[in-house]
Amino acid sequence: MATLEKIRSKSALLLIIVGAGLLAFIIGDFFTSGRTLFGTGTTIAKVDGTKIDIQEFQRRVQEASQQAQNQSQRMDNAVLQQQVLNAMIAEKLFDQEIKDLGLTVTDQELTDMMVGKNSQYVDRMVQQQLGVPDAKTAHDMAFNPTKYGMQQAQAQQLQAYWLDLEKSVERMLLQQKFQNLFAGTLVANELDAKALYDDNAATAHIIYAKKDFSSLKDEDFEVSESDINAIYNKEKNRYILSEPSRVVNYIAVNIVPSEADMLAGQKKVEDALAALNSTPELQGLADMPEFVVDRRKMTQTDVDKQARLKAALDSMSVGRAALVSKIGNDYTLAKLLGKSQEVADVKIDFMAIQGSKAQVDSLVGALNSGVAFDSIAASPLVAQSQKDMEVSLLDANFGPVKEIIADRATGVYFTPDTIAEGGRIFRVSERKAPVTVYDLASVTFTTEPSNATVNELDAALRKYVDENKTAQEFADNAQEAGYTTFPATVSASTPIIGNLNDSHSAVAWVMDAKKGQVSPVYGDVQTGRFLAVALNDIYDDGYVPARDNQLHAMLTNEARNEKKAAKLLADYEGKAKDVAGYASVMNVSVDTTTVNFGQYMVPGLGMNESAVQGKIANAQKGALVGPMKANNSVIVLQVTELDKEGRPYDFQESSLRYNQQRGAGRMMNVLDRILLGNKEVTNNINAFYK
Repeated sequence: MATLEKIRSKSALLLIIVGAGLLAFIIGDFFTSGRTLFGTGTTIAKVDGTKIDIQEFQRRVQEASQQAQNQSQRMDNAVLQQQVLNAMIAEKLFDQEIKDLGLTVTDQELTDMMVGKNSQYVDRMVQQQLGVPDAKTAHDMAFNPTKYGMQQAQAQQLQAYWLDLEKSVERMLLQQKFQNLFAGTLVANELDAKALYDDNAATAHIIYAKKDFSSLKDEDFEVSESDINAIYNKEKNRYILSEPSRVVNYIAVNIVPSEADMLAGQKKVEDALAALNSTPELQGLADMPEFVVDRRKMTQTDVDKQARLKAALDSMSVGRAALVSKIGNDYTLAKLLGKSQEVADVKIDFMAIQGSKAQVDSLVGALNSGVAFDSIAASPLVAQSQKDMEVSLLDANFGPVKEIIADRATGVYFTPDTIAEGGRIFRVSERKAPVTVYDLASVTFTTEPSNATVNELDAALRKYVDENKTAQEFADNAQEAGYTTFPATVSASTPIIGNLNDSHSAVAWVMDAKKGQVSPVYGDVQTGRFLAVALNDIYDDGYVPARDNQLHAMLTNEARNEKKAAKLLADYEGKAKDVAGYASVMNVSVDTTTVNFGQYMVPGLGMNESAVQGKIANAQKGALVGPMKANNSVIVLQVTELDKEGRPYDFQESSLRYNQQRGAGRMMNVLDRILLGNKEVTNNINAFYK
């Protein structure tokens, strides 16, 4: 009783202690995960207020990863995640647009597309993916599994597949409806079609003289910050950022063998060759696991296709080994274990039978009595058949077949099976003549960086980072230390730095860092490099600022070219009456080219010279045009010939081209960007994946 009284008397204190403990737990979780309380929760991204949940995202990533594996694609996981997220963002935008437009797919439309009169597309898909005759069969198997003797787990997988397929087909139908809705509105009228035709119909042949801005010294044309800002403010909308960005410099150190490693690798190869040549078979490599052996038989024809291997074998006797090639860090050795004359290739006829032993024997008898192969192959008892199948007896995959047909006469059908139900029928239809066959062991070895080399590269970069703790020092002292820095721009939607796979950890660091900070060293042997990053600047006001190094250099050049153009125009204006005269004044030669208004690049003049092309399009034959400013020069020109010959104007043809380049077809190609517009997208991927 006394103990209970003590507990009661301290109850208020206990509540305070327990409450403080819970608060500490919650606060600790908040600071460690960053996704609770006022964090991102389970929202990996938000599109104009619509949330994308982490669990659905992870499911989609898993599906995409499995698909990549099935296609033998190796993709950086962070890149894959961002691709999936981009697709989900586009889907959310499209779904909202569909909802706003009131577009729907009826049950009947979906049924017709899945298993009805319009199911051809889905039929082909399930045939390829499931190997079943059509979509109706796939649906029946999924939802009537006992009819097909399927286990419940298999049925559930098939049901999930079917439901996902329905969603995909429904989305496809909605996309078709959306496209059809706009296909009739964004079409060319007569003016549009004719204007597009005219842009590309007339080709002007011109003579011209141009004075490049590069002919003038840059130092003679001072550019002030006000000059740069004037151009920047005029063109500012060209530099809009879709999301806040961060500018970095990074150092990437590839983990490669040192010179000492290369010498050690060469010594291992020499030792391996000596061991192979002093011991039978491949016993010499028993204690050398770094050497990978592939033993196989090859015909003379196969050997002749590999020049280096052929050269080695030509001077090699049975039991000897030699170096075949060294490419970079990779060595290839070969040992000739045997040489003989063998039948390497045969042709066989084959059938798989689903029937009794008596039925199999009956079919064998019919074939040997002269009944045509194709006639027997059409029997319902034949599950699979193939005539004149090429079989390489040197291929290990055909090992069981080689044993079956080893002593069989050519041209006689037989069955090797004695089982009561089912069986196989074979016939050797042709045995090729014996050829020279090499029993060959191909041995490969790669010189890898030693632990000492890896540790040395790691330690050196860590030392550099420790001694250069600001972004400015990181960049300024790199060359002296033997490193090269590379620029990159990083945002929440950037999966990797530069083109470096497995660098997302550095991206996550950048997004949390403060301006001027230098990262720790990332990477290991698995990633193949060590990486360090310095955060130079943060752009978070919606635009690339004029202080950006690359943009500042471009604007500086543009401002300087404006001043060079003004000087050259003042120097040449009115100084001649024809192109030849201006060429003489400019101290350049006269040149020729052809131009039409629809070109992106004009030979001799360059890319995106729309102002010059516009002048040419409106110029009269023989008239002098210029001097005028081009992108990188001052130019004067004359149209010598106007060629309008070619395909005559056709409204249907031009309107179709208009649709592809400027109408509904063009719209669908950039639909995701159109739907995004100025909507706000919040990407929280770095809060979940560091």
